[in-house]
Amino acid sequence: MPCKFAETRVPTELGRARSSCYAELRSRISQFKILSVSHTMSQLAEILKAIGTLAWPLILAVVLWKFYVPLKSVIESARGRKFTVKVGGNELTVEEASEQQRHLLSDLQTKVAELQKRMEPTLMPGELALEGTKDVQSSVPRSVRGILWVDDSPKNNSYVIATLTDLGVSVATALSTREALQIFKPGRFDRIVTDMARPEGDKAGIDLVRRIRSQDADIPIIIYCGSWAATNLKEEALEAGASGITTSATTLLKLLNVEDERSGG
Repeated sequence: MPCKFAETRVPTELGRARSSCYAELRSRISQFKILSVSHTMSQLAEILKAIGTLAWPLILAVVLWKFYVPLKSVIESARGRKFTVKVGGNELTVEEASEQQRHLLSDLQTKVAELQKRMEPTLMPGELALEGTKDVQSSVPRSVRGILWVDDSPKNNSYVIATLTDLGVSVATALSTREALQIFKPGRFDRIVTDMARPEGDKAGIDLVRRIRSQDADIPIIIYCGSWAATNLKEEALEAGASGITTSATTLLKLLNVEDERSGG
C-alpha cells in the first residue's frame, strides 16, 4: 500500500506543477499582448497627431487657394466701406464729421481770442495781460508766419496746430530742447511755443526759455502746459524770460496774436 500511494502521488504533483506553469505562461502571454496593443495604440496616436499637425497648414493653404478671389473681394469691400453719421439730414463719414467739428472749434477759438484782444485795455510791455502772461503784443510785429513748437507729444496739440495752419502759419515741431536749439536761428521764427515737462526734465520748458533768451531777447515764447506747472512754476517761467504761460488753447492763440496770413491781414 505505501508503495502504491507514493506512485500515484508523484504524477498528481507533477500535474499540478505543469498546470501552474501553463497558467503562469498564459498570464504572461496575455500581459504581453495587452502591453503590445497598448504600445501600438500609443504609437498610432502619435502618428495621427503628427499627421494632424502637418495637415492643418496644408488644409489652410488649400482653402485660401480655393477661396482667394472671394476673400480678396470681401476685404477690399470692407476697406472701402466707411461708417457714417447723420447730421442735418445729411450722411457724413466719420472723417468728414470730425473735420467739420475741427473747423467749428478752430473758428470758435479764433473768435474768442479776437474778443479777448479787443476787450483788454492797452498795457505797457511787461505788464500782466492775463494771469501768468506778459504783454507780447505791443513790442513785436503782428505778422506771424512761422512758429517753433517744442513738445515731446506733438499729437496732443494737433487741433491747435491745425488752426494755426488754417490761418496760414507754418508750424515746425521739435521733440526736445536739443532738437529745438538745432532748428532755431534768430529771425527764423516769429514765435516759440513749448511745453513744460519732458523726459529731459520737469522744467525743460524753462530751461529752453533761458537758452533761447541767450540767443534772442525779443522773440515771444509761450509755455503751454498743465495746470500744476502753470500755477506753481509761473513766476519762475516769467523771470526766466517766458512771455506767457497758460493751460488754455484759446489763451494761447490770443497770446500768439496770429492774423490770417492767407488774406494778407
